[in-house]
This record gives sequence, C-alpha cells and structure tokens, in this order.
Amino acid sequence: MQSDNRCISFDSTRGRDTDRYGRMVAVCRSRGVDLNGWMVSQGWALAYRRYSTDYVAAESRAAQARRNIWSGSFDMPWEWRSARRQR
Repeated sequence: MQSDNRCISFDSTRGRDTDRYGRMVAVCRSRGVDLNGWMVSQGWALAYRRYSTDYVAAESRAAQARRNIWSGSFDMPWEWRSARRQR
C-alpha cells in the first residue's frame, strides 16, 4: 500500500460498536481498502476478538507467515494490560 497523501475516509455513522470507554469501534478505509484488515494481514495489528472476528483468519495467516510482529515474540496487548492491573 502506497501513501498518496490523501485523507482516510471515515463515515462516523457506520460505527460497529462502542468500547467500554465510549469510543467508537469502526472500520477505517482509504480508497476502498479496509485499513484494519490490511494492518492485520501484514502483521502490524491484531484481531481484537472482543468486538469482531472479522480479522481472525488474516491474523492466522500473518502469524503462520511470521510477518512483522509475528517474526518475534510478544505479549498479546489484552494479556499484558491484564497482568499490569493485577500487580
């Protein structure tokens, strides 16, 4: 994906959900490309199953291919935050 310095389109009326902090959970697109899915498929983001399972297959493929964050080891963000709260 190449940057062409255009704005990302976002339709605030099409939010999928609201998180526990009142923030909108939505899909961001640029020129018709689902940026959420692209980031997950390239191994730069994780499928956050609490709000959707849409990107689980893309995450699995990225992990199997050891793309980007999957090339090393890391803690899942939700597990890391949970462990920090328990301290």
